[in-house]
Formats: sequence, C-alpha cells, structure tokens
Amino acid sequence: MKRNIRIFAPVFFAAVILAATSCGRDPIFHIIATETPPVSPLIRGGPTKMVVFNWEFCGCVDCECGVEKDAPCCVIPVLFVASGGLFWYSATEHSRDNEGNIISGINARWRRDIGIPDRPRARGRIIDIATTRNHLYILSMEGTGVNTTLHRLKSGGESWESIGFSGSGSIQTIFADPEGERLFAGVQSRGVNFIWYLADEHYDLRQLPTESRILPNEQPTDNTGLLSGAAFRDGSYFLATRNGVFKVGTGWITDDMARTFMGMIRLPDDTIIVIARIGGFLYEVNDTSLNRIPTDTGGSYMRTGRDATGALALWELSSIDNDGNVFVEERMLIAGVQGSRHTTSFNNGYVEFSLNAATGAIDASQPRRETNNLRSVRGENNQYRTSLARLPINHLFQAPRKVDIDMTFFASTQTSGLWSFRERDRTPQWNAEN
Repeated sequence: MKRNIRIFAPVFFAAVILAATSCGRDPIFHIIATETPPVSPLIRGGPTKMVVFNWEFCGCVDCECGVEKDAPCCVIPVLFVASGGLFWYSATEHSRDNEGNIISGINARWRRDIGIPDRPRARGRIIDIATTRNHLYILSMEGTGVNTTLHRLKSGGESWESIGFSGSGSIQTIFADPEGERLFAGVQSRGVNFIWYLADEHYDLRQLPTESRILPNEQPTDNTGLLSGAAFRDGSYFLATRNGVFKVGTGWITDDMARTFMGMIRLPDDTIIVIARIGGFLYEVNDTSLNRIPTDTGGSYMRTGRDATGALALWELSSIDNDGNVFVEERMLIAGVQGSRHTTSFNNGYVEFSLNAATGAIDASQPRRETNNLRSVRGENNQYRTSLARLPINHLFQAPRKVDIDMTFFASTQTSGLWSFRERDRTPQWNAEN
C-alpha cells in the first residue's frame, strides 16, 4: 500500500503543477495556445523592397474616367514589389477630399488590371525595383548574376524601355528617391564596387565619379562598397554603401571608423538615417559628418542590439477626417534584425524606435521597443513572437493610406515570401500575404 502511495504522489503533484501552470502562471502555454497556423504566401521567395508609384490609369470608375478611347484618365497610387515577377497592389475605390485629391484607397488587392504592360522580354528574374518621380525601374538577373538588365516604365506607358549599360561587371542593386529624378545603381566588377547613375531624360547609365577614400586603416580605396540606400534632401542626393556614405557632388562624408552601412532612410523631419550592420547603430547623416545618435540618458547610443539586416521603414498610427486632415497618434522607425549570421535563430524580426508624433524626429528619450512591447503588432506580441519574429527580414514597408485605407504593414522575408500584418479569422496577426 505504501508503495502505491509513493508512486502516486509524484504523479499527483506533477498533475497539480501542470494544472496550475496551465491556468496562466506560465506564459508558454498561452503562447502555444495563441500560435496561428502559417499560410502559403502569394509572393514567394525573397521579395524585393516595396515602392509606391503614381500610375496613370484609364477606365477607372471611382475617379470618373470613361471607357471611350478619348476619355480622360486619372492617376492612382500603386504599391509595387517583385519576387521573380512583378506584383502590384492597388485599390478598387478611392475616397477624396474637397479638392478631389485621393486620401484613401478602399478594397486594395493584388494584380488588379490597371493597364500595366507585361514585363519586358528579358530572360531572368526581377531582383530589385526602384522609382523616381517619373519612372518605375526593374532590375532583372539571369542565372548566377553575371548578366543583369535594367528597364523602366513611364506612368501610363504601353511598353518598357531598355536602359543601356556600357560598363564591365553587373548591376547588383538600384535605388532612387521617389521625389527625385535620378536612379543610382550598384555595380560589381571582379569584386570591386562602383556607383553608376541615370537621369530621367537619359537612356544610358553613366559612372558616378567617386574619388579614392582613405579608410581608418589609412589604406586608400576606390571600392565604394555595395550600394545600399539613397535619399534626397535640399537638392542633394546622399548614398549609403557598405564602405561609407557619399554625398553626390561633394564626396565622402567623414566617419571616424570603417562601417558597413546596410540601409538609409529619410525621416519626416528630413533627418537622414543610416544603420550599421554590427550592433545596428543609428547614424545621423549631415552634409559633412556622420554622428551616432546618443540616447537622452547619456553614455549610450541608439542601436538595434543585434545585427541589422538593412530593412528600415516608417510606421504610424493615425486617423483622418472627412476633409482629409491627418491626425498622427504615434510614429515609429522600424529596423530589421538578425539574431545570428551563422546559425538558425528565432531572435529575428524587427525592433522599433519612437519618433515624435508631430514632427517625425527621433525621440531619444524612449528606449527601443522589443518583442514584448512592439506598437505595430497592436498587442499581439505573442503571436508575432511565434511567427515573423522567427524570420530574417530584408525589407519593411507600411502601405500609405492613399493606397490602402488600413495602412497594411508588409515584410519581405529572406526566404519565406511576403508577409503582412492584417486581420485574419478575426485575429490581427503576422502571416504570409495571400
């Protein structure tokens, strides 16, 4: 009899402990219970960055375009992304202010027929996209990357234009500022990187003059490093590369150390930010210097705390009245992170930095937001932890209200396709966009 009691007692107490923890004392059970099943992505692989381009569309009902041959047309904002092929996301209806300007897109969906012509007859897959004020650009790659081709499409155009490239090597990346009129291309030849550029009125890329740079180890180099970002401010272009930051027309911007810069973004207050790979330190780009951004607490700097993937995006929580006036409640600068470069890690996803809601400037008084207190997941932190937080992210983008009234937040993962944060089965969640 005593033997039976000895055997039963541990089992009994284990059952009591399990019952207690399952009642909410251990959050792991709640995390497992709230985990959402993954869905197959509509856009697979490792999608490109996302851009918005104003497309001239004839025949849309909501903006009173007619269907006759000579009927007037209207311009609608469209979100583009590529992964092998080209995908676009646009609304079927639009709400407008009293002056007729689009203020929100309603019922946005993928690949709506808005007259975009088939991609050019170039072999290979689309590996990058960019947009200037007047053109949408796509970069295609054949095979292992030796052969690349660049094409562009004018808003409302019927065919893609081929862009000439007379240099050696291949184009690896393209960047442009949507408010500007120049495209910049990162070209690699025999392991050395160069920057080429294209003005909207030209049909051939031209090499950008970049003088030799003296790195902190006092070794001069003509290798710019791979082009990783571009921004336009006060009539000047700023370029981020893996070897430093370059201001077009002026030269290299001083840095006290050799840094690998993974991405660049311009904030709403016109501050330009670059992010370093190791540690994810944020730097403010001035005309002649780069400065790490300190926290208000002193003795520390604003950083992701993990390696930065280069994904940078602006996110906001806002509302709009009937006259088109926007009221911003919160703003964030969001940066993709990677827990490990060598092993599988579930410590990926992104982190957030607070911005001033009114001005969009960095709020150095607030610590970075991690998995447990991200604002962009609207309280669904556990769901995020078991889904997108597991994946390295190459690009992030929040659709503007004029494209999608819900301002859907998108993420291009490295290998698992395009994801989005939206309501599915009555639950807000990160999952593959489908």
